[in-house]
Amino acid sequence: MRFTDIIQEVDFERLVVGSDSLIHRLDARVKLLGAFALIFGVIFMQCPTTPLIIFFSATLISFAIKIPARTYLKRLVLLPFSAAAVVLVVVIFTYGGKHQVASFFGLPVFEESLSFAVLLFTRIIASISILSVFVATTPVSETMEAMLWFKVPKVMVDLAVMMLRYVHLLSQETVRMYRAQASRCGFSKNIGYKQKLRNLSTIAGSLILRALKRGERVYVAMLSRGYTIDSHIIEHEPLTAKNAFSCVAVIAVTVGLVIVDHIGTGL
Repeated sequence: MRFTDIIQEVDFERLVVGSDSLIHRLDARVKLLGAFALIFGVIFMQCPTTPLIIFFSATLISFAIKIPARTYLKRLVLLPFSAAAVVLVVVIFTYGGKHQVASFFGLPVFEESLSFAVLLFTRIIASISILSVFVATTPVSETMEAMLWFKVPKVMVDLAVMMLRYVHLLSQETVRMYRAQASRCGFSKNIGYKQKLRNLSTIAGSLILRALKRGERVYVAMLSRGYTIDSHIIEHEPLTAKNAFSCVAVIAVTVGLVIVDHIGTGL
């Protein structure tokens, strides 16, 4: 994949995919609470089997609501799955233990380190699969509204909204600058890597300056329209009894999974 293709993938407006399923239509507050509850539940699980069940369940749900398999695998494998694999390898050889079960190029592998590495690996892929389903079925705007309803500080939400909005704009600006530099043979095969790094650093420096200037202009424009930290732009609808029951059900299922997991491990 080329550099410009990677940069152009940073488009948070295209994250929602799949059909108009029941999960798509579910209240964002329920999905946000459910995602965090499940992730916290995964953190407290001690048996790799339960996170694996959650991972496969999330994968089946993704295919059932018609999220394209290529999109799901790309979001899961491209970075998160690679990071989980790195954690798996590092923990196996660094965690230590008392009962050695194997040796790899002179490096001992202990039973305790192997068990803990597998547990961490399953926790990571389960958490990422939960987030992948949430992101693919919940628009960014609805997520921010749900965060405000849960009393997340408004400053944090405003910053998150602006970051998500302008990351895509700046990524497009980066692509234009990169292509302009490439059209001037800035990344030709005839020049060395040192010069290519200098050209990339020039693009990065110019991008930072443009981002600062654009941020100042946006802030002044917001002030001129009467924006203050106490501005209320969103009107929240009350949480219906059905959605409240769904929240309680998700939390109960998560607690049940954690209890079953701990019973299975004898804790």
